[in-house]
This record gives sequence, C-alpha cells and structure tokens, in this order.
Amino acid sequence: MQAFAAFSPNRLGCPTLFSRNFAEKNRAGGDHPCTGQEGDRNRHPTVDKNSTKHQNCSMKKWLKALFSETIFSMWFFLSALSTITTFFFPSLSGKPRFVSVASAMLGFAWGNFRVFQKQESRIFELSHAMASHDARTSQLRITPDNGSRYILTPVGTVPRADFNGCYLEFRLMVENTGRKNSTVNGYQVEIVDLQRIYPNVRPVEGRHGVHGRHCQYGMQPDRILSTTGNIRIEAESATNHGILLFFIPDITLEQFTNAGLRMQGENRKFGTLRCRLTLSDTTQSSAIQEFVLQEE
Repeated sequence: MQAFAAFSPNRLGCPTLFSRNFAEKNRAGGDHPCTGQEGDRNRHPTVDKNSTKHQNCSMKKWLKALFSETIFSMWFFLSALSTITTFFFPSLSGKPRFVSVASAMLGFAWGNFRVFQKQESRIFELSHAMASHDARTSQLRITPDNGSRYILTPVGTVPRADFNGCYLEFRLMVENTGRKNSTVNGYQVEIVDLQRIYPNVRPVEGRHGVHGRHCQYGMQPDRILSTTGNIRIEAESATNHGILLFFIPDITLEQFTNAGLRMQGENRKFGTLRCRLTLSDTTQSSAIQEFVLQEE
C-alpha cells in the first residue's frame, strides 16, 4: 500500500524525499548523482524562485487531487468494513479504532492509486494527441526536370556584353507527401558557383518575354506554378510539371569572372550554373534541391 504513495507523487510532479534532497544538493552546487557533473554553484536566484514556485504548484495540485480521492475512498472502506465486521466478524465490531485505521490506510492507498491512474490516462491522451498532430503535417519534395536555364540581362543594347541581373528558370514538380495541405510561401536561391545566397526572393509571374544578352526569349506564364507568390498543394498530392522563375538583380560580369566562369564558343555563352532552390511552407516544412542551369 505504501508503494502507491511512493511513486504516485513523482508522476504528478511532487518530489519525494530523495528528489527533494537531490534538488537541494543541486541548488547548493553538489554533483549530479547520475552523471557526476558538478552542479551550478552560481545559479541565478530567479531560476531557483521559479523552480520552487513550480514545485509548490505541483505539490498543491497533487494534494488537492489526493485529498478528494482519499476522503471518498476512506468513507467507502469504512462503510464496507463496518458492514463486514457486523455480519461476518462480530468480534471486531467492538474495535472501532482498528476498523478506522484499516479504513484510513486502505482509503489512502486507493486514493493514491486513483490519482496515479487518472494521471496516466491524461498522459496517454496528451501523447496520443501529439502523435496525431505530428502525423498530420506536410512534407515537401522537389523533383527537377530537364531544361532549367538562366538568362543574363544586358547593360544597354550591346549583345554578349556586360550584364546587371539574371533570370533563373527552374523546371520542376513539387510534391506534398504529408497528410496536411501545404501552402508554399517561402523561397530561397543559392547560386553555388558564385557563393551567394538570396533569401526571401519572390517568383516572377505573368511575363511573356525576357530580354537577354543574346536575344529576346519567350516565356511560358501559363506554366508558372505559383499564384500571387504561393503554391498550394493538397495532402498526398503534387503540382504539375511547371516552372518557377526568379529575377536576381546585381549579378555582374565581374562576379562571374571572379568565380572562374568564362564565356565560350562563337556565341560567347557561359557554362552551366549550379543553383540550390529551397521551398518552405506555412507549416515550416521545407525542401531543397540542386539544379544545373544552362545559359540561354
């Protein structure tokens, strides 16, 4: 019966004699009993006050729950023992002290068990709720397609000359393998070859053409996956194979030259450009994928 009184308070946050001694030793700077690490001898007094307040609150809640269960249990056992001794053990009916003590002990033990049982049930419900919440999350995955490209915007009208910006066109499909709908609203582009990261970029939508270093390039606005900057994907579903287009300003010839990128061939085009695209949604789920882009 004393076993219930020993473990029940701990599950409810009420310290036993050992845990109180350990807490006092830890506050005083003693060694940790399990790890052997030295305690914090200079702990801030505010932390001790908050810890003590939390322990006192837990103690009060446990005592209140135990009192309400114990009173009913003692009354129940007292009534039951009185009835039993009257009809089956008449010799004990003249010993009210024995019956009262036995009822108190049984009632206290049963009260501890009931409080422990309710606490276990509450812990199970919370764990089940958290597991259900974790199971209903979005999970993003990017599948790259062939044909991703970059278009350098020239300075002035001289072809194959200096430039001051860059369009990055990613061809891809975005999957949501989770059990919750996803709204992608965060985009980050890293140009690996230039060692530059551009957070919080926004997709370019509705463009039918882009003026590049070599010519005017037609775009496909109907294949853009985003709408007003967002991509909405239902649970366990995916987008169509489409395009995400971004404009990165202040990309210059000097940056390409410093990164070891050189123009080649008769058309004076640069080689491939490695970029990493990161997508994130409103549930903080994210996905990252590396692309190899060709200059157009």
